[in-house]
Amino acid sequence: MRDPIRLVAAAVVSTAAFAASAQAQTPVTATYGNTTISVGGGAQLLSLPDIRYTFLVAPGGAAVRTQKNSDLDDYGGVVVGSVESLLGYWGSTPVTGVVSGFFANVEDTDRKHCTSGRLGCFAEDIVDHPGQGDSYGFNSFTTNTNRDVDYWGANGEFRFGKAPEPMPDSGGYLFRFAYWGIGGDVRGIDQDNRIHVRGNGNVPIDYSETLDTTYAGAFLSIGGEYNILGYLGMGSNWGIRSMLSLKAGVYNADTDYNGHFQAPATPFRGARNTRLGLSDDEVAFIGSATFETRKQFGPRTSLSLVTDYEYYSFAPQMKYVNADGTNPGTVNVTHIADDDAFEVRTTLRLNIGLGSAQLYEPPLK
Repeated sequence: MRDPIRLVAAAVVSTAAFAASAQAQTPVTATYGNTTISVGGGAQLLSLPDIRYTFLVAPGGAAVRTQKNSDLDDYGGVVVGSVESLLGYWGSTPVTGVVSGFFANVEDTDRKHCTSGRLGCFAEDIVDHPGQGDSYGFNSFTTNTNRDVDYWGANGEFRFGKAPEPMPDSGGYLFRFAYWGIGGDVRGIDQDNRIHVRGNGNVPIDYSETLDTTYAGAFLSIGGEYNILGYLGMGSNWGIRSMLSLKAGVYNADTDYNGHFQAPATPFRGARNTRLGLSDDEVAFIGSATFETRKQFGPRTSLSLVTDYEYYSFAPQMKYVNADGTNPGTVNVTHIADDDAFEVRTTLRLNIGLGSAQLYEPPLK
């Protein structure tokens, strides 16, 4: 996976540009007791484990190296939405309920080449058929890999904390705590992957798979506001608020795999039309950090630039049939292995307060 530092830098630059364009006015101040609806959209970066289906074979017949057919690290579109409302009080502490969700689609196409030299270029059936000849060798081939990923999630959260005090225009603090929370979460990474192998003077091979993982679990969260420029005494905050929230949770990751291998008949074997289904359950950690810059535009409306960074300790990576180079005469079978994953989501959101009371203090005249 690529270094995420460049993504952090891009988010910082975009946030700074958003802040600089805002006109100075009284900062927005949320009023507990109202319901706020937020809707928006933007860009989703998703970085998932590689697909390594084809492989290279040494003169002795053992697989020595897999070929990277796809490295998904691409952007797609995303839509988001949330509803936040005061539910009551726990003693003197406000309890706020938040329901939110998102849906993104990311597609990627990769074209790779292999030419036999000292090592041969091979593809293989996804199921081992002893004694029937499962390998397909090529002098050279080209693989075209398409990945279509739906990434989605929905969660509910209870937040316990004091409503933020009105923020002075010049700031004067670095960070102040606002709430802690607990919630439940379900999300999914659903992959539809297709590989077409086309070789010189040899049989065409088509392989497709669905690789769907559903994560369900619980998380803890904390949130607050920061004002770096005000804390350093560098002047006005341009009438904006900057907020940070952190989440950490433990999830059950349920993975289902369905593969389909197709190859026509050759002089050495009959036509192949093989299907294979596998499943796996793992425990995953998901951690996230969310940065929000919010600007008031009316007594009940504001606009937010939000960037979410999330890390997954488990994301499935398929390992396919090939000859075991470390144990001659044996074969590695197709199975679900694991790697990690990373995502960045940047969205522009419109926040609308419902009810009779205004959501924000009126701007200065």
